[in-house]
Order: sequence, then C-alpha cells, then structure tokens
Amino acid sequence: MRVNAYDESFEYIELFGKPALLTENRIQTDTTPKGWYCYDLRGSDTNPSEPVTVEANVTVNHAGTILIHEPVTIPKSGYRSLKGRLDFLGERYSLKEFCEVRGLNYPDDPRKYALRPASVSEAGLFYAMTPEKDAKLGCIGHVRMDFGHGGKEFWHTWWPRGDEALNSPEFKAELNDVVDEFRKTVLKDLSSMSNYCYDNGGELSKDSGQYGYVAETEHYRYCLRCNPKPGDYQAYLTCFDKRQQELNMAQQEPPVIGKVSFASGETLAYTDPATFLQVIRDELPYKPTSGFQYEVLTDDPAVRKGADDILYDLFGEENPRPLEDYGLTQRGRETLKNAENPNLPHSYRWFVVENFACEGETRHDTDSLTGAIDRFNGLACDSKRLCVTKDDVATVYLAIAQDGETHLDEGWRDNPRFAADSTVQEADARLQLSIAGLEPIGSKMTFGGM
Repeated sequence: MRVNAYDESFEYIELFGKPALLTENRIQTDTTPKGWYCYDLRGSDTNPSEPVTVEANVTVNHAGTILIHEPVTIPKSGYRSLKGRLDFLGERYSLKEFCEVRGLNYPDDPRKYALRPASVSEAGLFYAMTPEKDAKLGCIGHVRMDFGHGGKEFWHTWWPRGDEALNSPEFKAELNDVVDEFRKTVLKDLSSMSNYCYDNGGELSKDSGQYGYVAETEHYRYCLRCNPKPGDYQAYLTCFDKRQQELNMAQQEPPVIGKVSFASGETLAYTDPATFLQVIRDELPYKPTSGFQYEVLTDDPAVRKGADDILYDLFGEENPRPLEDYGLTQRGRETLKNAENPNLPHSYRWFVVENFACEGETRHDTDSLTGAIDRFNGLACDSKRLCVTKDDVATVYLAIAQDGETHLDEGWRDNPRFAADSTVQEADARLQLSIAGLEPIGSKMTFGGM
C-alpha cells in the first residue's frame, strides 16, 4: 500500500545523523514534496522487518520508506549499509509537524489535483444513476476512456448527464487540466493504472476489480472509476458541480450539523445530532491511530456542549461549562461585534426598573429616552435604574437611584459596544441635566437615534 506523504503519520528518526521521517508503507511518488527525497529500507532475508540497508528502491523485503529533506549518498553498488546509524527518537510527526519542529518551510503539495481513494459511502457516485439523482447531485456528465488494444493509446468520449448550463467554459477548461494531470499517473497507460490501483487501494466493492478515486477543486468534484483490465473501457470520470449540489441539498435536505474525517481521507457529514454525537463518542478514543477529527457546524447549544462533554470525559474530567454558556450562536456573536461599530445603524430600547432588586420589582418600557426620563423622575421608590438595550443584545445602566441618592453610571464608557456610541454619549449629557433638575419633566427634546 502506498500513502500520501501529506497525510501520513511518521516515526521521527535520524538516518546517518540526519533528521528524517519513517513509515512502514510506501509513499506515493507524486506526493513526494519538491526538494525532498524518498529512500527505501531493505530487511534481511532472515528478518525482513529488520532494516539493514537503505536503497533508492526496494521490491523484496521492503522494511519501510524514509522521507528526508537532505539527500543520502548511495554508493554505486546501489545500497548503503545502515550499520546502526538508524536511530528512533520516540516521537511521531506528520510532515507539517516535522517542519514546525525542525524550522523548515512546509512544502506545497506537488499535485495540482490530488486524488484520494473513495470511501464505501461514496461508491454509488461512480456508477450510472437516475436522471433525478444526477440532477440532485449536480452531475454534469462523464468522460469514458480506454487505452486501446495495446494498452498505450488514449481514447475518450464525453457523455452529458445534466443541465447543459453547468457545462460552462470554466468547467471545460478545468476538466482538460484535470485529465492532463491524471495522464501523468493513473491514466498514463493500462500498466500505470494497474500499478496505481494496486498501490493505492480504493476498490469499490469486494473482488469487483473496480477502483474509485476522488479529486475536489473549489467548485467541482471528479470521481474516477478505474477498471485496469484489457478488453473493456478502463476509466469513467464523472463530474459534479459542487455549487449546484449544495444549492439542491439546502433546498431538499436538513442542514449538516457536523462533519467527521479520518486520515484515510474519508469525510462524513451528519444531520442528526444523536448520531453525530455517538460517532464522536465511538471514534474519539482511536484518534491517534485513525486520525479521527470532528467539526461541529451547528449553533445548537446542546450539540456543542455534548461534543465538549465527550472530549472532557475522554480525559476523565467533567466539562466545567454549563449549557447556558453555549447559548450564544454565531449570529449572536456577529450581532455583538456589529454593535461595536459606530458606523452601522443601531436600535435602542429605553426602560426603567422600579424597586430594583427589591420586592415588587417592575420594568417600565418606554418609546424614547424622554419617556424613560419622565418615568425615572416620576417614581417615588428608593431603588430604581434607567437603562438602554442596544440592538437587542447589550444592556447598560445609565442612571441609578439608591437610598435617596441619584447618580449616573459610567460603566458604559468601558463597554466596547457603547464607548464610541454617539447616541449614548448624548443621552449621558442629557441625563446630567435632567438629574440635576435642569430639564423639566415632560420635555420633548430629542437627539438623533433616540
């Protein structure tokens, strides 16, 4: 089996005193980073898993593959004895983590269109579907290909399967690029396809001899079905418009509340909260070996807290955050942020609280600051507050009366949602006059935004 160098988890080693990465698998040639080097380890005949030499390529007794950013000198004999110069440092790193530890620039993936083996749940995308299913998934069409009688030719035919408007000049240009890229590897010829499928797996069903691979770009998904046998069509490349698919899904299906992924490249989406949380509970303990990751995509407080509860429980701890801490949605967070912007329009609700924190506490909503001042000054109680709520998300006290004393509350000046607000600044100036008795009760004086 061959693995993608960008997805693999490696052992951290030193080879002849040089830091490097080691995997027991072979590395896909097209994923070797530019400027990096791959070498194979050969095991002995008596113990094939015990490496004794390093070579450019090992077929028999392969004991591992080394990825290194410095070249290793290989003698003309074609191999170099290790002689105890292979040291295991007790750490595991991805390529990205290794670069961070060593202070190296993380290399770009050399593949323009990266293929990954299909998951079992994706198998249906590689075969003929009903017109209704094609339309739902945003299918544009497929390219049927074969390598001719000798396995070295390349014949292809385009079969439309969807709305012709999706077969745009943008798509056609990208499709040509995609096929040209695949012609360098899996679609080079029949022999290359056979080797690619053997190395990368992706069989769509047991003993089917059919292999599936997926490549995704910003707007399109390409599903390549390979049949590496002579005498038949060898490949079908089915093309989907992701934008159209997402539009259709949004109209027809419940929203995705979470996604999970694995090191193999498999990605699954969930719309049912109970199922999503159960998958996290089942798979999270195996994260070190499976590469399991999850992403919560909903603002539902119960789902977000449920995912955190599972994570804390894994480490034998209890989630310290109560459910109410998860109540603020993404939209709510954006609204709070917008409330800080003095250049946006805002709404204000002025109100007075009578008998604040006392028996008989009553809230009096008003239609303006003037109404709030009239109500505040007209109440004979010893404990009252004059308040304002901005954009229905943030509230501050502006005037406080307690035990016969009245004063303005300056807390709004330290609140980022009110500090630069001209409406609240003008209200504070007006309240200074009204509380000092300089503004008569019932005045209809108004300011902008009140």
